[in-house]
Amino acid sequence: MRSDLQVQPDAAPGGQSTRLRWLGHATFLISSPGGVQLLLDPFNADLGYPVPELPSIDLIGVSHEHADHNNVALAPGAPKVVRGISETGWHPGTVSVGDVTLTMIGGAYHDEVQGQQRGRTAFMSIEIGGLRLLHLGDLGHRLDTNLLAQCRGHQVLLIPVGGFFTIDGETAAATMDEIGPALTIPMHYRTARLPGHPTAPLAETGFLVGREVRRVEDTEIALRPDALPARPEVVVPAVPGG
Repeated sequence: MRSDLQVQPDAAPGGQSTRLRWLGHATFLISSPGGVQLLLDPFNADLGYPVPELPSIDLIGVSHEHADHNNVALAPGAPKVVRGISETGWHPGTVSVGDVTLTMIGGAYHDEVQGQQRGRTAFMSIEIGGLRLLHLGDLGHRLDTNLLAQCRGHQVLLIPVGGFFTIDGETAAATMDEIGPALTIPMHYRTARLPGHPTAPLAETGFLVGREVRRVEDTEIALRPDALPARPEVVVPAVPGG
């Protein structure tokens, strides 16, 4: 593991790192330098990943209303919940809590036929600790010009790669190249915790082929804007629960 990508939550001087923890599937816990706890796309308890012990959550982002992405009951505390879609369409907009700003980006679909199979999904853009992070929900198609313009400028990208329900590894790799982040974390693929899941295992998606890949022996990494990799990297956290 190279020194410019820290793995421990206290790695940054003065505690100014943003901590990002993969909980499994498309679910992430992000902790801001100011102590705000943000939960993205919480999975349902019977999916297969261990139910995590979480701190009191301040803010939840839900990209779409499928059970493996919208289990807000997973979060302790009394968080503010921001939903990207409803039955009537997308809910674009911006919400700030402390030093975290979450923007929902509308216009994306869960399939290649404008939502006719699986409906809509939203993207979640997060400004935190001097960084811009982008979570692509259950994206099911290549980006159009409008969406791509809104996705560029993010340093950290969380992207589905497993196919079947979302874009596959090849499409995800092309989408990553179009967006141009410094650091990308793949999500929504089959792991040992999801033996019967129809998505492909990461190694079989083709997403990692020809990429600079860093595997982390932890589910959590710490990020700072002055310590991002000089060349684009794909970072693969440990699978929660082994």
